[in-house]
Amino acid sequence: MSFSLSDASIPVLTQMLSALHNVILKSSAHCAERKLDPTALLQDRLFPNMWTFTRQVNAATMWAANIAARLSGVEPPKLPEGDSFDDLKARVEAALAFVKSVDTAAIDKSAETVITFAAGPNTRKMKGKDYLLHQSLPNFYFHCATAYNLMRTNGVELSKRDFMGVPPGIIEG
Repeated sequence: MSFSLSDASIPVLTQMLSALHNVILKSSAHCAERKLDPTALLQDRLFPNMWTFTRQVNAATMWAANIAARLSGVEPPKLPEGDSFDDLKARVEAALAFVKSVDTAAIDKSAETVITFAAGPNTRKMKGKDYLLHQSLPNFYFHCATAYNLMRTNGVELSKRDFMGVPPGIIEG
């Protein structure tokens, strides 16, 4: 059985972005039900030198869009910005729509293509398969997990299933 770069990326990004969207929905509802100022959750961080929930969501969506764009050879979209739960939902929805729109055949052809990208002040170069598996997906998962953990720490009723979402093609029952 053949397993392609698009198999390793698009379904994973779709699953996790959908799960992140659900975390945002539940977090927003948590604030409304308990009459909490949403800013408290949106600007919370796990440790003083870590990014806020808002920035974690922004980073996760940026990684998802960049994975899809760089591997398919197109420019990444400009994602909506803002710092409310509604803004974050819109950003995740835009990233999800973009990820679903890319040409999977182009992604599959990029396994050996050298991907050049900025890493802080440096420029890095990696083959497409290495960029996906060793650079981008780990970063994407880190920001998704940190966003989830921030809301869980703040009392939002979330479970592992909320983090994982439902994998595409899995039949519920």
